[in-house]
Amino acid sequence: MSVVARNLVRLYPDAFRERWGAMVEEEAQGVGWKSWPNLIAGIADMWLHPALWPADSPAQRQRRVATMGITVALAAWFLSHLVAEQGGPLPADGVRNGIMHGCTTLLLLGIALVAPRPRPTLGATATLLRWAVRRLAVPTVLGASVVVLVHGIDAAASPPTLRTAVLAGWWTALGLGAIQIPRIFTGVGADAVVPPHGGRLRLGVWTLAAASATGGATILGVSVAGGGFHVLGVTVGAGLLLLTAACTGTLRDLRELPTAG
Repeated sequence: MSVVARNLVRLYPDAFRERWGAMVEEEAQGVGWKSWPNLIAGIADMWLHPALWPADSPAQRQRRVATMGITVALAAWFLSHLVAEQGGPLPADGVRNGIMHGCTTLLLLGIALVAPRPRPTLGATATLLRWAVRRLAVPTVLGASVVVLVHGIDAAASPPTLRTAVLAGWWTALGLGAIQIPRIFTGVGADAVVPPHGGRLRLGVWTLAAASATGGATILGVSVAGGGFHVLGVTVGAGLLLLTAACTGTLRDLRELPTAG
């Protein structure tokens, strides 16, 4: 098997590779380079459907879906915050501001519903803290450094390159934090957290889908019809609608898996 195909197979989720990795590698070896598009499509499909990964128990599936929900919520928050801070596609308007604040509220509610609950033990608490420090140390230090730097310099007198570097550092810290928070829950395992039960999990994913759909439609509409085509707004709006599709696909998967409830 080629190096490219082997590396593509490695991009599948661990649970998938443990169950079917050898079979996929054998098929890729027989087809050759023509297998690459199918491998890429399969990678995307698997990561978008964590409820369908091989699992040892319904709780393991629920924990994976909960992690996906947190990832969607943080991605939606990051994208919405990115557009709002640019000030272009979302000018000050009472109705639009109300819609976006409502979306933020829905995102927070969705996170509260899907987030796994820590087990009430000292060991579970220590495990969560250890993983939180491990995953969030870099974005926390980077963000704090940016804050200290901003408060210690004169923005008007600072060179443009420094302002650009500070801005890039801030958004990098936020992006890293959004990436690393879900990884905390994938790392701690069942000994430290309890996944939400089926009903609460579905309600949480529905809430996140509603928040992402509303925010995406609002940003996309304003970016297209708000007095000029705003590329960033259109891109973010479309991205939020894609996140909505991921949520609705997960809800369909949960309905087709009776053991997940």
